[in-house]
Amino acid sequence: MDRKTSERIRLAVLAVIFVVGVVWGYFLLRPQQQLPVLSPADLNPAVVADSLEGQGMNHTIGAWKLTDQSGTVRTHHDVANRIVVANFFFTSCQSICVDMAQNMRLIQSAYADDPRVQLLSHSVTPDVDSVPVLAQYAVANGVDPKRWWLLTGPYSEINRLARTKYFAVMEEGQTWDEHSFIHTENLALIDSKGRIRGYYDGTNPDQARLLIKHVGWLLDELEEAE
Repeated sequence: MDRKTSERIRLAVLAVIFVVGVVWGYFLLRPQQQLPVLSPADLNPAVVADSLEGQGMNHTIGAWKLTDQSGTVRTHHDVANRIVVANFFFTSCQSICVDMAQNMRLIQSAYADDPRVQLLSHSVTPDVDSVPVLAQYAVANGVDPKRWWLLTGPYSEINRLARTKYFAVMEEGQTWDEHSFIHTENLALIDSKGRIRGYYDGTNPDQARLLIKHVGWLLDELEEAE
């Protein structure tokens, strides 16, 4: 092997090492698009039922059964392996619920054609928010029945989900509304395994856009797991 050939081989090897180093460095140093998995121990105790305070990992939303605005019975099986955005509201609310509905529409529009994303709005006044009332509210608020379900059912079930699963209400004495059920303005982001991955201010458009971005991250996780 002559000297020129040897030199070319050495330069080629150095070039390959350089490229590999650059690629490796990119993947090592790029920002990690990963959200935390939240447990009751990570949350403000004011929204966590006393029996669950301090509980660590493995919290999931679990089983539930409610009825949507079309009169269709929905369960946790209907959102299996989907990304869920959930909140709590009531149809006669003229304060934070108006802003939450507007921002839920932003999220609905962002994933209008993606069946892997489902929006769930739970009525905290199920005695008032019957199926016909929810159906009327859905029409007035541009709710796509495929992508966004307005849910009603027994008060005990709504209360259980809000207090011990989504952690979406405050303890007595902290910003109670006239219905004695203190729903927060939070939108909860739930991954395909039923785990809580984040909370967002549902009255803030910037927070809604951040949630839209984070839904994309969870969809990436879902694709990587397949």
